[in-house]
Amino acid sequence: MWRIVLLLLMISNAATAADRVVIVTATTGFRHESIETAEQVLSDIAARTGWYDITFARNEEEMAAALSAEALKTAKMVMFVNTTGDLPRRDLLEWLRQGGSFIGVHGASDTLHGDPDYIEMLGGEFDHHPAETIGQVFVDDRTHPATAVLEAPYVLFEEFYLFKNFASDRVRVLLSLRASPEDGVAGFFPLAWYRSYGNGRVFYTALGHRSDVWNTPWFQQHLTGAIAWGLRRNLLPRRHAVAR
Repeated sequence: MWRIVLLLLMISNAATAADRVVIVTATTGFRHESIETAEQVLSDIAARTGWYDITFARNEEEMAAALSAEALKTAKMVMFVNTTGDLPRRDLLEWLRQGGSFIGVHGASDTLHGDPDYIEMLGGEFDHHPAETIGQVFVDDRTHPATAVLEAPYVLFEEFYLFKNFASDRVRVLLSLRASPEDGVAGFFPLAWYRSYGNGRVFYTALGHRSDVWNTPWFQQHLTGAIAWGLRRNLLPRRHAVAR
């Protein structure tokens, strides 16, 4: 058994009202079996922290409505969670430039391949993946809430994405593999990163293909920190170990 590291988050103003977060799980390409689990985990994080209320957009019609300029006026953050294919992003990028926050999870980089503005915003584009395999995930930056307390290297069985159009000069990498998930050859393979986009914030993690990954405390810590950053919560993370 492993030692589990819990993320204890101290909020400077406990009375802060919940923000509205739009969580998009619409797909027009491959549909991940883990989407239902992802929705439950994100709902659990919302209930546990009290930071946000969720508007789900599960199909193209709901997505188009949720990402209109009018609807986005009351949203603090938008999440693309295992989205795939060509989807109606509407006024998302302009809203984001004006100070919104965006989190993309796994399939979000396998979305809107024909939309260069979306790909530029995200900072990288899914190219391909080998068969699911075991990899050691390393933390490259502990100054971000999404990685500040993560155990590393962390051994994970996952579907690891490889990218094209990766904007290494415009993003800051948080997680990576140090060996190719295809052939084990040493190298640098980014898995999670963040960037500014106008006045907005963008975070992406390539993890989250499998339901069992979503259910790990490690991945939930990663997401909780990312959500805190996207919502601009004033947090003081610290380590706290529990008995094995």
